[in-house]
Amino acid sequence: MLSIIIILLIVIFILITYLFLLHKELKDIEKEMNLIKKENSNQLIHSKYNLKSVKKIILKINHLLKETKELEIEYNHKNESLKKMITNISHDLRTPLTAALGYINLIKEEKISMKEKEEDLSIIEERIRTLEDLINSFFEFSKIIANNKEPEVERLNIIALLEETIANFYDIFGNENRRIKLEAKEEKIYLFSNKMMLSRIFDNLILNAYKHSTSDLKIEIENKDKVRIVFENILLQPSLDVEKIFNEFYTLDISRTKCNTGLGLTIVKEFVEQLNGRVYAKKEKDILKIIIEF
Repeated sequence: MLSIIIILLIVIFILITYLFLLHKELKDIEKEMNLIKKENSNQLIHSKYNLKSVKKIILKINHLLKETKELEIEYNHKNESLKKMITNISHDLRTPLTAALGYINLIKEEKISMKEKEEDLSIIEERIRTLEDLINSFFEFSKIIANNKEPEVERLNIIALLEETIANFYDIFGNENRRIKLEAKEEKIYLFSNKMMLSRIFDNLILNAYKHSTSDLKIEIENKDKVRIVFENILLQPSLDVEKIFNEFYTLDISRTKCNTGLGLTIVKEFVEQLNGRVYAKKEKDILKIIIEF
Protein backbone atom coordinates (compact mmCIF):
# COMPACT_ATOMS: atom_id res chain seq x y z
CA MET A 1 0.00 0.00 0.00
CA LEU A 2 2.80 2.39 0.92
CA SER A 3 4.58 1.70 -2.34
CA ILE A 4 1.41 2.57 -4.31
CA ILE A 5 1.10 5.87 -2.43
CA ILE A 6 4.74 6.68 -3.13
CA ILE A 7 4.28 5.91 -6.81
CA LEU A 8 1.15 8.10 -6.94
CA LEU A 9 3.01 10.93 -5.23
CA ILE A 10 5.84 10.64 -7.75
CA VAL A 11 3.38 10.67 -10.65
CA ILE A 12 1.58 13.69 -9.17
CA PHE A 13 4.90 15.47 -8.71
CA ILE A 14 5.91 14.73 -12.28
CA LEU A 15 2.54 15.99 -13.57
CA ILE A 16 2.71 19.15 -11.48
CA THR A 17 6.29 19.77 -12.69
CA TYR A 18 5.23 19.16 -16.29
CA LEU A 19 2.25 21.53 -15.98
CA PHE A 20 4.47 24.16 -14.39
CA LEU A 21 7.03 23.88 -17.20
CA LEU A 22 4.25 23.85 -19.79
CA HIS A 23 2.76 27.04 -18.34
CA LYS A 24 6.22 28.63 -18.22
CA GLU A 25 6.98 27.58 -21.82
CA LEU A 26 3.70 29.00 -23.12
CA LYS A 27 4.28 32.29 -21.28
CA ASP A 28 7.77 32.51 -22.81
CA ILE A 29 6.33 31.81 -26.27
CA GLU A 30 3.81 34.61 -25.76
CA LYS A 31 6.60 37.01 -24.73
CA GLU A 32 8.73 36.08 -27.73
CA MET A 33 5.82 36.53 -30.14
CA ASN A 34 4.98 39.94 -28.69
CA LEU A 35 8.65 40.95 -29.05
CA ILE A 36 8.76 39.72 -32.66
CA LYS A 37 5.59 41.67 -33.46
CA LYS A 38 6.84 44.83 -31.73
CA GLU A 39 10.29 44.86 -33.34
CA ASN A 40 9.23 43.27 -36.65
CA SER A 41 12.31 41.07 -36.42
CA ASN A 42 13.29 37.83 -38.14
CA GLN A 43 13.62 36.07 -34.81
CA LEU A 44 12.02 32.64 -34.37
CA ILE A 45 10.44 31.02 -31.32
CA HIS A 46 12.73 28.83 -29.17
CA SER A 47 11.91 26.01 -26.77
CA LYS A 48 13.63 26.21 -23.38
CA TYR A 49 12.40 23.01 -21.85
CA ASN A 50 12.16 20.71 -24.87
CA LEU A 51 8.63 19.57 -24.11
CA LYS A 52 7.69 17.26 -26.97
CA SER A 53 4.09 18.49 -27.39
CA VAL A 54 5.16 22.15 -27.29
CA LYS A 55 8.03 21.60 -29.76
CA LYS A 56 5.51 20.56 -32.44
CA ILE A 57 3.54 23.77 -31.88
CA ILE A 58 6.75 25.84 -31.99
CA LEU A 59 7.78 24.23 -35.29
CA LYS A 60 4.42 25.17 -36.82
CA ILE A 61 4.59 28.73 -35.45
CA ASN A 62 8.12 29.15 -36.83
CA HIS A 63 7.00 27.84 -40.20
CA LEU A 64 4.21 30.43 -40.27
CA LEU A 65 6.60 33.18 -39.17
CA LYS A 66 9.00 32.31 -42.02
CA GLU A 67 6.17 32.27 -44.58
CA THR A 68 4.85 35.60 -43.28
CA LYS A 69 8.32 37.18 -43.48
CA GLU A 70 8.83 35.87 -47.02
CA LEU A 71 5.44 37.29 -48.08
CA GLU A 72 6.33 40.62 -46.47
CA ILE A 73 9.67 40.75 -48.33
CA GLU A 74 7.93 39.86 -51.62
CA TYR A 75 5.26 42.50 -50.99
CA ASN A 76 7.88 45.18 -50.23
CA HIS A 77 9.82 44.22 -53.35
CA LYS A 78 6.70 44.44 -55.53
CA ASN A 79 5.73 47.71 -53.87
CA GLU A 80 9.15 49.20 -54.70
CA SER A 81 8.90 47.87 -58.27
CA LEU A 82 5.44 49.42 -58.60
CA LYS A 83 6.73 52.80 -57.35
CA LYS A 84 9.60 52.64 -59.83
CA MET A 85 7.21 51.63 -62.60
CA ILE A 86 4.86 54.55 -61.89
CA THR A 87 7.81 56.98 -61.82
CA ASN A 88 9.15 55.66 -65.13
CA ILE A 89 5.74 55.66 -66.79
CA SER A 90 5.09 59.22 -65.62
CA HIS A 91 8.47 60.40 -66.94
CA ASP A 92 8.22 58.51 -70.23
CA LEU A 93 4.75 59.85 -70.99
CA ARG A 94 5.60 63.40 -69.91
CA THR A 95 8.70 63.71 -72.13
CA PRO A 96 7.06 63.56 -75.60
CA LEU A 97 3.98 65.39 -74.32
CA THR A 98 6.06 68.31 -72.98
CA ALA A 99 8.02 68.47 -76.24
CA ALA A 100 4.81 68.53 -78.32
CA LEU A 101 3.28 71.28 -76.15
CA GLY A 102 6.49 73.31 -76.48
CA TYR A 103 6.33 73.24 -80.27
CA ILE A 104 2.59 74.09 -80.20
CA ASN A 105 3.41 77.19 -78.13
CA LEU A 106 6.13 78.14 -80.62
CA ILE A 107 3.66 77.92 -83.50
CA LYS A 108 1.09 80.00 -81.60
CA GLU A 109 3.38 82.71 -80.24
CA GLU A 110 6.24 83.15 -82.69
CA LYS A 111 6.03 84.86 -86.08
CA ILE A 112 7.47 82.05 -88.11
CA SER A 113 7.24 81.09 -91.77
CA MET A 114 4.87 78.47 -93.13
CA LYS A 115 7.84 76.19 -93.82
CA GLU A 116 8.96 76.42 -90.17
CA LYS A 117 5.38 75.76 -89.03
CA GLU A 118 5.27 72.62 -91.19
CA GLU A 119 8.58 71.44 -89.70
CA ASP A 120 7.28 72.08 -86.17
CA LEU A 121 4.02 70.28 -86.95
CA SER A 122 6.03 67.33 -88.25
CA ILE A 123 7.96 67.20 -84.94
CA ILE A 124 4.69 67.46 -82.98
CA GLU A 125 3.25 64.54 -84.98
CA GLU A 126 6.39 62.50 -84.29
CA ARG A 127 6.15 63.19 -80.53
CA ILE A 128 2.47 62.27 -80.45
CA ARG A 129 3.17 59.01 -82.31
CA THR A 130 5.93 58.27 -79.78
CA LEU A 131 3.42 58.91 -77.01
CA GLU A 132 0.97 56.53 -78.69
CA ASP A 133 3.67 53.82 -78.94
CA LEU A 134 4.51 54.26 -75.25
CA ILE A 135 0.87 53.98 -74.18
CA ASN A 136 0.44 50.86 -76.34
CA SER A 137 3.54 49.28 -74.77
CA PHE A 138 2.33 49.97 -71.24
CA PHE A 139 -1.15 48.70 -72.09
CA GLU A 140 0.26 45.52 -73.63
CA PHE A 141 2.56 44.95 -70.65
CA SER A 142 -0.32 45.38 -68.18
CA LYS A 143 -2.36 42.80 -70.13
CA ILE A 144 0.55 40.35 -69.96
CA ILE A 145 0.79 40.74 -66.18
CA ALA A 146 -2.98 40.33 -65.71
CA ASN A 147 -3.46 37.46 -68.16
CA ASN A 148 -3.26 33.96 -66.69
CA LYS A 149 -4.88 32.13 -69.62
CA GLU A 150 -3.03 29.57 -71.69
CA PRO A 151 -2.37 30.96 -75.22
CA GLU A 152 -4.16 29.27 -78.10
CA VAL A 153 -1.72 27.52 -80.45
CA GLU A 154 -1.73 26.40 -84.07
CA ARG A 155 0.76 24.77 -86.46
CA LEU A 156 2.91 27.57 -87.89
CA ASN A 157 5.74 27.76 -90.39
CA ILE A 158 7.97 30.10 -88.39
CA ILE A 159 10.33 30.78 -91.32
CA ALA A 160 7.38 32.18 -93.29
CA LEU A 161 6.31 34.20 -90.23
CA LEU A 162 9.85 35.56 -89.82
CA GLU A 163 10.01 36.53 -93.51
CA GLU A 164 6.64 38.29 -93.18
CA THR A 165 7.87 40.23 -90.12
CA ILE A 166 11.19 41.14 -91.78
CA ALA A 167 9.29 42.55 -94.78
CA ASN A 168 7.59 45.07 -92.46
CA PHE A 169 11.02 46.49 -91.52
CA TYR A 170 12.56 46.44 -95.01
CA ASP A 171 12.06 50.17 -95.62
CA ILE A 172 13.31 51.56 -92.29
CA PHE A 173 16.47 49.44 -92.44
CA GLY A 174 16.94 50.21 -96.15
CA ASN A 175 16.68 53.95 -95.56
CA GLU A 176 19.85 53.67 -93.46
CA ASN A 177 21.60 51.32 -95.91
CA ARG A 178 21.16 48.46 -93.46
CA ARG A 179 19.92 44.95 -94.15
CA ILE A 180 18.23 42.11 -92.33
CA LYS A 181 19.84 38.82 -93.32
CA LEU A 182 17.85 35.64 -92.67
CA GLU A 183 19.91 32.46 -92.70
CA ALA A 184 18.06 29.12 -92.64
CA LYS A 185 19.05 25.70 -93.97
CA GLU A 186 15.42 24.66 -94.37
CA GLU A 187 12.56 26.33 -96.21
CA LYS A 188 9.97 25.33 -93.64
CA ILE A 189 10.15 24.77 -89.89
CA TYR A 190 6.85 24.03 -88.18
CA LEU A 191 6.04 24.80 -84.58
CA PHE A 192 2.84 24.71 -82.54
CA SER A 193 2.63 28.27 -81.28
CA ASN A 194 0.51 31.44 -81.07
CA LYS A 195 0.83 33.55 -84.22
CA MET A 196 0.11 36.94 -82.60
CA MET A 197 2.56 36.38 -79.74
CA LEU A 198 5.29 35.01 -82.01
CA SER A 199 4.88 37.94 -84.42
CA ARG A 200 5.15 40.36 -81.50
CA ILE A 201 8.33 38.62 -80.30
CA PHE A 202 9.95 38.97 -83.74
CA ASP A 203 8.71 42.59 -84.08
CA ASN A 204 10.22 43.62 -80.75
CA LEU A 205 13.57 41.92 -81.38
CA ILE A 206 13.96 43.48 -84.84
CA LEU A 207 12.89 46.89 -83.52
CA ASN A 208 15.33 46.55 -80.61
CA ALA A 209 18.16 45.84 -83.06
CA TYR A 210 17.14 48.83 -85.20
CA LYS A 211 17.09 51.24 -82.23
CA HIS A 212 20.30 50.10 -80.55
CA SER A 213 22.57 49.45 -83.51
CA THR A 214 23.66 50.93 -86.83
CA SER A 215 24.75 47.57 -88.24
CA ASP A 216 22.94 44.94 -90.27
CA LEU A 217 20.83 42.43 -88.36
CA LYS A 218 21.55 38.75 -88.89
CA ILE A 219 18.88 36.19 -87.98
CA GLU A 220 19.83 32.51 -87.96
CA ILE A 221 17.31 29.72 -87.47
CA GLU A 222 17.97 26.01 -87.10
CA ASN A 223 15.95 22.96 -86.14
CA LYS A 224 17.89 20.17 -84.47
CA ASP A 225 16.84 18.84 -81.07
CA LYS A 226 15.04 22.18 -80.62
CA VAL A 227 14.10 25.21 -82.72
CA ARG A 228 16.79 27.86 -82.14
CA ILE A 229 16.57 31.45 -83.45
CA VAL A 230 19.52 33.84 -83.04
CA PHE A 231 19.26 37.62 -83.54
CA GLU A 232 22.74 39.14 -83.92
CA ASN A 233 23.85 42.75 -84.37
CA ILE A 234 26.65 45.16 -83.37
CA LEU A 235 25.86 47.28 -80.31
CA LEU A 236 26.04 51.07 -80.26
CA GLN A 237 26.71 50.90 -76.50
CA PRO A 238 28.96 47.95 -75.55
CA SER A 239 28.38 48.74 -71.85
CA LEU A 240 24.99 46.99 -72.13
CA ASP A 241 24.43 44.54 -69.24
CA VAL A 242 23.07 41.33 -70.78
CA GLU A 243 21.98 40.13 -67.34
CA LYS A 244 19.50 43.00 -67.11
CA ILE A 245 18.19 43.56 -70.63
CA PHE A 246 15.01 41.55 -70.03
CA ASN A 247 14.19 43.47 -66.83
CA GLU A 248 11.29 45.93 -66.80
CA PHE A 249 12.40 49.47 -67.74
CA TYR A 250 16.09 48.59 -68.15
CA THR A 251 17.60 51.10 -70.57
CA LEU A 252 21.00 52.66 -71.14
CA ASP A 253 19.27 55.97 -71.83
CA ILE A 254 19.64 57.13 -68.21
CA SER A 255 17.76 60.39 -68.72
CA ARG A 256 15.13 58.48 -70.74
CA THR A 257 15.10 61.36 -73.26
CA LYS A 258 14.65 58.94 -76.17
CA CYS A 259 11.35 57.73 -74.73
CA ASN A 260 12.67 54.20 -74.59
CA THR A 261 10.61 52.30 -72.02
CA GLY A 262 12.83 49.23 -71.83
CA LEU A 263 9.65 47.13 -72.08
CA GLY A 264 10.30 45.65 -75.54
CA LEU A 265 12.55 42.82 -74.39
CA THR A 266 10.52 42.29 -71.21
CA ILE A 267 7.49 41.60 -73.41
CA VAL A 268 9.64 39.24 -75.51
CA LYS A 269 10.65 37.29 -72.38
CA GLU A 270 7.08 37.09 -71.06
CA PHE A 271 5.69 35.88 -74.41
CA VAL A 272 8.49 33.34 -75.00
CA GLU A 273 7.97 31.84 -71.54
CA GLN A 274 4.19 31.73 -72.01
CA LEU A 275 4.88 29.74 -75.21
CA ASN A 276 7.05 27.31 -73.16
CA GLY A 277 10.28 28.62 -74.67
CA ARG A 278 13.49 30.14 -73.36
CA VAL A 279 15.19 33.42 -74.25
CA TYR A 280 18.63 34.64 -73.20
CA ALA A 281 21.38 36.99 -74.38
CA LYS A 282 25.13 36.75 -74.99
CA LYS A 283 27.62 39.54 -75.61
CA GLU A 284 31.03 39.15 -77.25
CA LYS A 285 32.81 42.53 -77.23
CA ASP A 286 30.36 44.76 -79.15
CA ILE A 287 28.28 41.92 -80.66
CA LEU A 288 24.94 41.11 -79.06
CA LYS A 289 23.18 37.81 -79.61
CA ILE A 290 19.63 37.23 -78.41
CA ILE A 291 18.72 33.54 -78.59
CA ILE A 292 15.26 32.00 -78.48
CA GLU A 293 14.76 28.26 -78.06
CA PHE A 294 11.52 26.31 -78.39
